Amino acid sequence: MTPYEIVLQDLLTEGNSFHELQDESYSDEMDDKTKIHVTYRCLLRAQRLKQRIPVLVFAYFLGQLIEQKELTKKQVRQIVSEYYYWISVRVYYIFETNPIQIYCTVNTTVNLIRSLRQNEIKQLVLEI
Repeated sequence: MTPYEIVLQDLLTEGNSFHELQDESYSDEMDDKTKIHVTYRCLLRAQRLKQRIPVLVFAYFLGQLIEQKELTKKQVRQIVSEYYYWISVRVYYIFETNPIQIYCTVNTTVNLIRSLRQNEIKQLVLEI
């Protein structure tokens, strides 16, 4: 199976609805840069510990912060590596309509998402 097919299969998997998206790793009182820094550190920790689901969740939150905040790409890139910047944005767009689906994935990893071509990302976002 191709990376696209693997991710698509995970997105179409019906999971149990007992999961709730965990809370963000930051508080609302923090400024945007601090929120991004804290979330990025949590993402790196989860990646080092090889925790697939938490990596996807923190990548989703980081992508959400990147896309919805007033910071420029340059400001964010001073905090986050280019690799995790692009992965987080991709994860956010793929799971934007249903972030709970992250918990139902079986094979999707950030590396798999990184290997997707831009047109495949667009297809996933439009199909789901």
